[in-house]
Amino acid sequence: MLNMFKYVKYAPFMANLFLYHYESKYVKEVKKKDIFTARKFRHTFRFIDDLVAINDDGEFEKSFKDIYPPELELKKEHGDSSVSFLDLSISIKGRSFETSLYDKRDSFPFSIVRMPFKCSNMPSKIFRATIGGEILRIGRASSSTEAFVGSAKTVIERMKRQGAHDEELTNILKKTFGRHDELKQFAVNSVKFVSSLI
Repeated sequence: MLNMFKYVKYAPFMANLFLYHYESKYVKEVKKKDIFTARKFRHTFRFIDDLVAINDDGEFEKSFKDIYPPELELKKEHGDSSVSFLDLSISIKGRSFETSLYDKRDSFPFSIVRMPFKCSNMPSKIFRATIGGEILRIGRASSSTEAFVGSAKTVIERMKRQGAHDEELTNILKKTFGRHDELKQFAVNSVKFVSSLI
């Protein structure tokens, strides 16, 4: 049993090599026959077993049975105008992409502890840094203020239940806003940033 665990850590690398072999072979063959079809795969991205094909004119969906062996089962999880890829939700609105943070755990019918509790046996500095880091992560993933505020408020409410109080959260949010320019697209100053979330 212990020998099996020695090889588990290599599973993601093996999955990448396995899938890359078939993808590379297929694209090379298509390139020889039809360069225009091959170019449609240039915005197809994969991370281990998660794959997204953007602006490919439906080419991947038409071809995946020719790319992979029959024992590999592929599932389409979303429609044509919205998709989740890793921790990102991507939607097409008009002629542009809108992004927001995606966490499949939000759909679970039960509660999951994702962030530390203030009363846990850890320095309070780490507790505060975790909140600031999560707010920054949401900001980097969100293309609209509405998406950012919705996700960030959820985190703020969760952290209140886990021991954070308003004054502490205000200080964390002001500090995070002041240190990271990418958050300035969501508010004109730190006071408005805090008031939109608390």
